[in-house]
Amino acid sequence: MSTIKQIQSQLEEAENLKIVASAYTEIAAQKLQKIRAGIERNRKFFTEISGISHIVNVAAHQRHITVPFKKSGTVSLIITSNHHFFGDIENKLIKFFMDNTQKFQTDRILVGATAINHFKTLNYPHQFKTFMTKEDLPTYQELLALTAEISKYQQIAVYYSRMQSVVIQAPHVVDLVQKPPEAYIERKGEILTYIFEPELKKMLDFFDNQVVSLLLEQTFLESEMARTASRLMSMDKAQINADDVLEKQKLLLGQAKKTDINMALLETSASLMNFKEEV
Repeated sequence: MSTIKQIQSQLEEAENLKIVASAYTEIAAQKLQKIRAGIERNRKFFTEISGISHIVNVAAHQRHITVPFKKSGTVSLIITSNHHFFGDIENKLIKFFMDNTQKFQTDRILVGATAINHFKTLNYPHQFKTFMTKEDLPTYQELLALTAEISKYQQIAVYYSRMQSVVIQAPHVVDLVQKPPEAYIERKGEILTYIFEPELKKMLDFFDNQVVSLLLEQTFLESEMARTASRLMSMDKAQINADDVLEKQKLLLGQAKKTDINMALLETSASLMNFKEEV
């Protein structure tokens, strides 16, 4: 049986673990709220941009203006973290990416240290490009650079972890260039009399890239929210485990103290018996 000193040491470790887990849980919960607000702002901005983009596309349609279609091919992009301790969420995403991209011809771009290190260690048979960001959420310049890299493709499939609920996060894929037809079809009776500066062809190209950039940013935000939710659940589980350890160690401590008291009583009784025999 462990000594009282050993049990007290284990109790202290469990209490420290619970404090750390509690702090990380609170941080993750606050971060979750912040990311959620960022996603709502991004969606609102996207709605506004989509409205302007619709006007430009309708005007171009009315004037029979088109941009030469030079895009071709498919690119599959996976978004992972530069860090660890997100549970099994990243492993599931990588497996989902590997299983799906082997079914068709595609170029591959790996974003984040987790995917890059995994595929390099695995000796992955297919060629791939890598893209590293300083933090899990890219800066504006990093987002522009990645958008420029993927905008040349006709189809852009982004694989990322998506939060279905705080408890459930699952791998997800979205096509960034799959545009709803109604956004580009002239509405009945709609006549536009706007004066466009610069010329419509340049505006069409600008809004095309802007929409891709906003949708790409959305996937980064949703991926970060899923990872944060996964960490929140991991830390919550760590607190529960720490409570279980504390309960068991406190029980052992009580038993050890009772054992010590009983031993002390036995020694006292034995000493008294010896003293009486000597007398």
